[in-house]
Amino acid sequence: MIALLTDFGTDDPFVGIVKGVIYSVGKNVEIIDITHNIDAFNVLKGAFYLSASYKYFPKETVFMCVVDPGVGSSRLPIACKYKDFFFVGPMNGIFDMVFEETPYCVDISNHPYVLKPVSSTFHGRDIFAPASAWIHKLRSIDFLGPSIKYQYSLNIPKPTFKDGIIEGVILFYDRFGNAITNVKCTEIKYALIEGKKIDYFEYFSKAPKNYPGITCGSFGYMEFFINQGSFKDFISAKDFKIII
Repeated sequence: MIALLTDFGTDDPFVGIVKGVIYSVGKNVEIIDITHNIDAFNVLKGAFYLSASYKYFPKETVFMCVVDPGVGSSRLPIACKYKDFFFVGPMNGIFDMVFEETPYCVDISNHPYVLKPVSSTFHGRDIFAPASAWIHKLRSIDFLGPSIKYQYSLNIPKPTFKDGIIEGVILFYDRFGNAITNVKCTEIKYALIEGKKIDYFEYFSKAPKNYPGITCGSFGYMEFFINQGSFKDFISAKDFKIII
């Protein structure tokens, strides 16, 4: 299985072309779309969604992940083996939240199956897609290039705790306008943001309609929400406090 996560969207032919390249190597491969609607260039959101998703896939799944504002630059295209999975994409932080331990990675800049000429704006087609297809076929990354040391790139803000108060930040919003934070799920009393007290609710619909709340989200992190509304439209601040 090959799982795709990109910021390509679905208006342009990019996703279809990538799938065409993969199927050209092996027609029997199963391709799953995790999402192609990561906000353009938002590597952190891509990293978060990948870390929240990959563990639910079968062993030996190949994850091709392309949120790549540095495409064509000196950032390396890589393939990595981590635990029971394979990961293909740019070394720009997209894998940082998955790799809790040191992965085994190779530089795939000049792998044997690169589509030439290589476009400086579409490595998803010319480098990552054929590499992913051949990894799926051969269950290895060694044939793609020399081994390299993985370098972490994201500066992910960490929450602080003092005197019964957790200080955190909103990382991004999902399509419902829910605010995904950097605070892992924990028992709390309430939250404070922009001077507003936000009550804790066990689930979304337990709050009155159009009422703000905070809850433990499915990703394992605290989320601000408005029942049947958008927290993104309610608040502009990123910093908040949680009272436990």
